[in-house]
Amino acid sequence: MRKLDIKDSIGTLIALTSKSLERVAEYEIKNKLGLTSSQWKIILALNMFDGLSQKELADKIYVDGSTLVPVIDVMEKKGLVERRPDPKDRRHNRLFLTKKSESTVDSIIKIITQLRKNLYKGISHKDQESMRPHLKKIIDNADEILNKSVGVNQTKSRKP
Repeated sequence: MRKLDIKDSIGTLIALTSKSLERVAEYEIKNKLGLTSSQWKIILALNMFDGLSQKELADKIYVDGSTLVPVIDVMEKKGLVERRPDPKDRRHNRLFLTKKSESTVDSIIKIITQLRKNLYKGISHKDQESMRPHLKKIIDNADEILNKSVGVNQTKSRKP
């Protein structure tokens, strides 16, 4: 019987790296700002693309749209987001940041920037830059496989 070495596989290391980055960011932002992972991701996504629909937002932060409903409800009650009717389709809402959440964007970015500095310590800027195209190529290859397997419009684009 053949065995698959997953301990040092690139895929496993990428997954573990991603999970580690997310865990430390979740901890730091929750500890310093009191925001959950979903909340700060929503704030950052709306900071970049204000006025998204719930489905568009879910696609941007790679979650199922139905899981966003309770998070958005809480954020709306806390005054962090505002739902407004979509002028093109009043059956749907668009999501917008409030002044309160806009004021947290800089704090979130500052925490993430400092984390990156600490987490990338010992990796030269040149080495960091050289990793980028390889990681993007893996993403593109995965999307290509999925597109062939499940249909062209079935996969979410993960291009940053």
